[in-house]
Amino acid sequence: MPIDATTLATQAVQQPNQQQTTTQPAHHSKSSFWHELISQIASVAGVNPKLAVSVAKQESGLNPQAVNSSSGAIGMMQLMPGTAAALGVNPHDVTQNIQGGIHYLREQLANFGDEAKALAAYNWGPQHVVQAVERWGANWLSHAPAETQHYVSSIMANAGIGASSALTAAALNASPSSAASSSPSTSHLSPTVAAEVANLRSALDAYLLTEVLS
Repeated sequence: MPIDATTLATQAVQQPNQQQTTTQPAHHSKSSFWHELISQIASVAGVNPKLAVSVAKQESGLNPQAVNSSSGAIGMMQLMPGTAAALGVNPHDVTQNIQGGIHYLREQLANFGDEAKALAAYNWGPQHVVQAVERWGANWLSHAPAETQHYVSSIMANAGIGASSALTAAALNASPSSAASSSPSTSHLSPTVAAEVANLRSALDAYLLTEVLS
C-alpha cells in the first residue's frame, strides 16, 4: 500500500514526550520509516533510493529535526535556507525537506553526470566542483577538502555504488540534463544561440522535475 508521505511524516515527527537533538540518531523504528519514505520519494524522482538514503544518513543521521548551528543547514537533508528557497520548499517541513534535498541531488547528478561529482557538489557546492574539475581534471577529488573526500567516499560505499549512474534511464529520457548544452548537438551553434538552448533545457528540466515531485 502506498505511503501518504505528508501525513505519515507529520505523525512520525510529532510524537509526544520525545525529543531529538542534532547529534542523536533516530530510533530504529523511526529510522526504518524514514528509510522507506526517502526511498519512495527518490524512486518517484528517478534517483537511486540507496543513494538518497545514504545522503540523508550522512547529512543528519536520519534526524528530521537536525540543525547545524554553524552553517544554518536544516532538517533531514540539511538544506541551507537559500537553497530551500530556490527549490521552493519549506526546510522545516520534513516531507518538503526530503523532496527538496532529492530534487537538488537529482540536479547535481544531471549536471555532472556521475555520483562522485554530484555528491561533492551537494557537500562542497557545484561551483567548487566545476572549478576543481577544470583545474585538476580527473584528479579533482584529491584537491577537495578532506570533509568532502570523506563525504563522497562514505556515501558511495554505504550505497554500494560504483561508476553507474544513479538516475534511472526513464528519468534521463523524461528530463534532459542541463549539461547537455555542451554536447555535440549544439556545438555548431553560435555562443548566443547555444546559451539560449541551454536556458530552455534548464527551464524544461526544472518544470518536469517539479511535476515528478509534486
